[in-house]
Amino acid sequence: MDVSDRGRVVSVWDVPVRLFHWSLLACVAVAGLTGFFFPPNWLDVHIWAGAGVGVLVLLRLLWGVTGSTYSRFSNFTLSPRSVLHHLKEIRAGHVQREGGHNPLGAWMVVALLLTLSGIVVTGLSVLGGMFKQGPGKGFLPFAFGELMREPHEVLAFLLVALVAAHIAGVIFESRRSAENLARAMVTGKKRDGFVPARRVFSAKPVLAASVAVFGLVAVTATVQHLAAAAPFGVPAFNANETWKTECGDCHMNFHPTLLPAQSWAQIMSSLDDHFGEDASLPDAKVKEIAAYLAANAAETSDSFAANRFRIVNAEHPLEITSAPFWMRRHHEIADAVFKTDPVKSKQNCAACHGDAEAGVFAPQNISIPKEMTK
Repeated sequence: MDVSDRGRVVSVWDVPVRLFHWSLLACVAVAGLTGFFFPPNWLDVHIWAGAGVGVLVLLRLLWGVTGSTYSRFSNFTLSPRSVLHHLKEIRAGHVQREGGHNPLGAWMVVALLLTLSGIVVTGLSVLGGMFKQGPGKGFLPFAFGELMREPHEVLAFLLVALVAAHIAGVIFESRRSAENLARAMVTGKKRDGFVPARRVFSAKPVLAASVAVFGLVAVTATVQHLAAAAPFGVPAFNANETWKTECGDCHMNFHPTLLPAQSWAQIMSSLDDHFGEDASLPDAKVKEIAAYLAANAAETSDSFAANRFRIVNAEHPLEITSAPFWMRRHHEIADAVFKTDPVKSKQNCAACHGDAEAGVFAPQNISIPKEMTK
């Protein structure tokens, strides 16, 4: 490099790439915090952050084939030979600055994009299958959503590792090349004298914007249409009036899917000793309610609650609050909390779950009453 060029800077990263980079960082940070550290009722924020990641990844893929020179994927050096050569240069202490990504940096971009795509896909699968929300709610069974839960978590941890490696790589390369690469991603400029890209491209913003607008409109319309579908395996809930009146007189109406049919049958056959109380009813009403509960018990639905509560406590099969899942989710809550207004008992699910009587139990609808926190 000529001495007179040492202070000259050259534009490398265009505005779309820089916006993508920092917007992606923000979305990943929000998704990570809400997924790892925040309570379940932050799920909506987690979903929106994940949606942002998905949209950004799609836009980056589009810009990778329509953007300027250093945005193009065709300028990524990904061959194993190039990676080995780059590692030998590092070992030998030889510095050869790249205008765009060096081979390791290019592979890091690919790994991040693939991992982020996997996280979005598995996240949508969990959301649709387990919680019957989002575009997959109408065709994904609970079992598939649950199957995707572990891959979603594994990919999230992999992303953390990749981000840590990416930051370490940026710091290492910045020191090795005496150029602040993080600042370059803010300003878009690097010092002149780097190895130029193999091919020069002119950006096609009009084409990119047209495809992006059309694609986002199509994706949004599709997602809205799919999200409006009836949840897979979850029959429409039609509350029986006799059940609502007779059971609701003494406690909240526990949704039929919160116990299997056998448990409901035992409850209805022993109303004269209903958890220490005499709740006897005329035979006609007993038969009507029993038939209704059996027809809508946990085995009849693929909802989150039904799948969790069809597994009962062998010693207390009639008690919803003794079910293994209920115990796991509430074991950290002190017994005194359940005696506080307006909860008053462990059986008052509706005090904290706004959709309890509908049998949904969505994480977003958990709201701890203020009286409980005093």
